[in-house]
Amino acid sequence: MNLPAVAPDVVADAVAALPARLRSKLDQALEKQSTWAITTSDSGATVTIDDQVTVTLTTPLDTAERATCTCLLAPRCLHRAAVLSAAPVLSTHPHHAPATGSDGATVEAGVTTQAAPAATADEKAAATQTRDVVAQILEHGLAGAGAVTQADLLRAIHQARAIGLPRLATSATRVVELLRAARQSVPAFRLADLTEALRDVLTVSHLLISGIGDQQAARGVSRRGYRPIGDLRLYGLCTEPLRTTTGHVGAISYLTDGESTIWSLAQARPGDGDTTRTTAQASVNLGDVTISHRELDRAGIIVVNAHASVDRRLSHGRTVQAVRTTGRTWHEEPADALWRQPIPEQAARWLNAFDAAPHERPAGHDLAFLDGVLAADQRGLLLRTTQLPGAVRVLAPHDDPALPYVANLRLLAAHATAMPVRMIGRFHGPRQVHGLAVAAPWLPERFGGHVDLGVDQLQRADLPDGETTRPCDNDQPQPPLHLLTHHLQRVVAAGRAALVPDVDRDVRALMDAQLPTAASVLRELRRSGHRRSRDAFGRLNQQDSSALAVAWLTAAAYQHAAATAVAAGSWQANGGR
Repeated sequence: MNLPAVAPDVVADAVAALPARLRSKLDQALEKQSTWAITTSDSGATVTIDDQVTVTLTTPLDTAERATCTCLLAPRCLHRAAVLSAAPVLSTHPHHAPATGSDGATVEAGVTTQAAPAATADEKAAATQTRDVVAQILEHGLAGAGAVTQADLLRAIHQARAIGLPRLATSATRVVELLRAARQSVPAFRLADLTEALRDVLTVSHLLISGIGDQQAARGVSRRGYRPIGDLRLYGLCTEPLRTTTGHVGAISYLTDGESTIWSLAQARPGDGDTTRTTAQASVNLGDVTISHRELDRAGIIVVNAHASVDRRLSHGRTVQAVRTTGRTWHEEPADALWRQPIPEQAARWLNAFDAAPHERPAGHDLAFLDGVLAADQRGLLLRTTQLPGAVRVLAPHDDPALPYVANLRLLAAHATAMPVRMIGRFHGPRQVHGLAVAAPWLPERFGGHVDLGVDQLQRADLPDGETTRPCDNDQPQPPLHLLTHHLQRVVAAGRAALVPDVDRDVRALMDAQLPTAASVLRELRRSGHRRSRDAFGRLNQQDSSALAVAWLTAAAYQHAAATAVAAGSWQANGGR
C-alpha cells in the first residue's frame, strides 16, 4: 500500500466525525484494506473501495478538504475515515516549516546552555492528554488499540506539535506506527519495540507533567533536515537490508571517513519481504555517481558539498557532487582504526546513545567492531575475542527466510570454527551482537573483501573445513530480569487482564535472586492491575487506568536501567565483576 502521509489532526477529526455506529465498524473496514485498489499520481492518490465508492486524497493532506469520498455520507463516512486511518502520519507540521538554506537544507538550531524553564500549563495539558491515551492502551492491550484509540493519540500528537513538544510527538507517532504494524501482522513488528516506545512516551510525559529532570531534553528538538557539512572522503564498510513497520523496504550502507566517523546512506521504498534482499542491488544516486549499495560498501567516494542530517545520514540532494574512487579493505586505514577501539568503549558509545531521542542518535552508534576466532555451541555461532573473558554470541537480525542471515550464520557455525575473522555486528544485549558482515583472508575474492550477511549468500564451497573446537561455555550468570520484562510485554499485548495470579510466583523468584526492587515494582504492577473501583454512578474509575500506567512506567524504567547496567557489565574486560 502506497498512500500519501496525512496530518494527524485530519485523521483524528475524520474519526471523531463518525456516528457511533460507524465508529464501531472502523476496525472491520481497515481489515479489508488489502482489497483496495490504489492509484497514485504526483497530486495524491485515488483509492477504489468497491465498484461504487472512491476516496480521493490530494497532497499535501494537511486539511480535511483534501480527502473526499463519493459516497452519500461524505465527509462523515466510514470509507474516508478508514483510508485516512491506514495512511502514514505526516512527520512535519505544515504550519511550522523549518527554516531552510538556499538549497533546501534545514538550518540547525543554535544550542543554548541556559536551563530550560519548567513546562507551561499548555505543555502539561498536552503531556497529560498523551499519557491518558497511552494509559488506555495499557488498559486494554493491542486488542483494544484500534483505529479510534489511535485517532485519540493522533490528536494528542497534533497538540504536542502545535505547542512545540517535538520529542513527545515523535515518540507518540512511533507508538501509532507500531500499533498499526501489530494489528496488520507486519513481519517487522516486535512486541519489544512497542514496549520500548510506550516506555519512552510515558517517560517524556511524566517529565513534563512533574517538571523534574532536563526539561529541554523532554521537549526535544524538531527533526531537522539536511545541512551543509563540507567535503568528505568516504570508504564503504557494510550494507544491511531495511524493513520498516510502515511497509517500506530498502538498504542502508555505512561508510567511514579519515577520522573514524561513521556516516550512513539509506534508501527505502514501499515493498514487501520478497523484495528486501534485492534492494541492496538497486542503484542509489549520490551526486553524479550512480552505484548500488553493495558496490558502495566496497568502494571509496569523494563527496563535494556534502549534506547530512543530525544523525549523520547523507543526503541525495541535487547540489551534492561526488566522484567514485578505489575502496579500501577493513584492514587498511581508515577502517582499521575502528577495530582498534577497545570493546568496552564501543559498548559505552552504544549505551550512552540511549540518552538521546532515537532520531538524534548518530549513525553507527550501535555498531560493534570485533576481531576474533569463530566458535560454536549447540545454540549457534560464537566469536572468541582476546578482549573479553567469554565468547560473544552472534545472532541473526532477522529470521525471515527471504534474507540469508540465518543460513549464513549456520554455515559459519558448521564449517568455519577456529577460523579468524573480523566482524561488524550490532550490539544487542549482554555479550550478544547481531551479525551484519564478516571479513577473512580465507573468503573467496568474489565477495570483494567482506560478506554482508544480509545480502550475500555464502555457499559450502566458500568455507574452509574449520577445526573442531571444544564446546564453548558462553552462559554467564544473569539476573532474571526476563521475569519482569515478560510481564511488561504481556500488559502491552493483553492489557490489565494479563496480570494473572502467577505474578506472585515471579515475585518470589526475583526475591530469591536478591532483586528486591524488581520484586517490589512487579508486586505494585500486579496490585494496580487488580485494583478496580467505581464512581458514584457505578462506572469504572478512570484514575485506575492512570494508576496502572504509573505502575507500569515505574517497572519499565527500573527494567531499562537494570538491563542497561547488566549489558554494560557484560562488555567489560573483567566480565563486569
